[in-house]
Amino acid sequence: MKKIIFVITSVLIFSLLLTGCNFPKKEAPESQVDLLNTAAAQTIQAQQTLIAQITEAPPTQETLPTGTLMPPEDTDEPTKPPTVTSPPTTAATNTPQVPCDQAAFVTETILDGTEFNPGQGFTKTWTIKNSGTCTWTSDYHVVFFNGNALGAPAAKQLTSSTVAPGQSIQISLDLQAPIASGTYKGDFKLRNAGGVLFGLGTNNAPFWVKIIVPGVTIYDFTDKVCASGVKWTSGAGDLSCPGTYNDNHGWVLVIDKPTLENLAIDDEPGMQVHPNYANDGWIRGTYPEITVPDGVYFKAIVGCYGKEKCNVKFKLNARIDGGAEQTLATWHEVQDAKINRVKLDLKSLAGKKVQFILLVEANGSPTNDVSLWFGPRIETE
Repeated sequence: MKKIIFVITSVLIFSLLLTGCNFPKKEAPESQVDLLNTAAAQTIQAQQTLIAQITEAPPTQETLPTGTLMPPEDTDEPTKPPTVTSPPTTAATNTPQVPCDQAAFVTETILDGTEFNPGQGFTKTWTIKNSGTCTWTSDYHVVFFNGNALGAPAAKQLTSSTVAPGQSIQISLDLQAPIASGTYKGDFKLRNAGGVLFGLGTNNAPFWVKIIVPGVTIYDFTDKVCASGVKWTSGAGDLSCPGTYNDNHGWVLVIDKPTLENLAIDDEPGMQVHPNYANDGWIRGTYPEITVPDGVYFKAIVGCYGKEKCNVKFKLNARIDGGAEQTLATWHEVQDAKINRVKLDLKSLAGKKVQFILLVEANGSPTNDVSLWFGPRIETE
């Protein structure tokens, strides 16, 4: 830049010297002098303008490309290039609310179907998890809910401390098998401090114990229905065993899957009987003499067979120690779509020799008197 100014200045001085000398010369046309002065002035002005632009122009800021995201201030995270994606589609979901009090089954001892002797004691333990949102305290209890309690108390304190959500607790109950044979099931639930029952899962299902007592059946009348020494008779005389359905003399048949009066079909055999076809007809089965032990009962279900419109009397008769026949119990049955479970305490016969007789009598006309002895037996409680 200094070199340019120096050249321009030298030209101007040189021009002035030429004009000041007394050498003979030609006078330049006025237009050429003006043009020369004008050119020199324009050159100087252009140079000054260029210098002013260079000196006064503000610094140029770098222009960012359109769409570039500036990184946030005061962050240690590296700047990632933006990714263009479609707006996410969010599916509507219904998240179930976990209740305050809820339990979940974990493990148990004494599996379903375990056999115990009559009257045998045992302890069953369940491991139960608190799957709710509330803490179980000493005000919570285990309570008997349904079925056979098997000697369990009506209620027992769940814990002497606390069980927080997500924690598990072992619940132990001292139980006792019944004396009588059969399958027994007892259901249990939990009860909170407010007295509200709750159980497993959202359905508040119970947890349970289920055992089998192989039982002490002293005498099974169905099992021996046609055995040697058993005699079946009716008002028309002796009967064959098994008999023939719709026999006018009456009949006895063993039905493998009998239909009870409530129309339930059982998978244990039953004894279908019918009196002889006469007003006040009857049918009876006389069994051999047995010695009755102490603490036993006569048990059975008596009623019409299925939908039959019977009207009869069921009787349990007996000859005790060879004496005269006597009636121990009578049950009058008509069609009412209900089953009748009967139970007779035989403690008065303990130690005696007894010949039992199963008797069914028609009340007037025997029409439709198809009847059922279901599960007649002598067994412990």
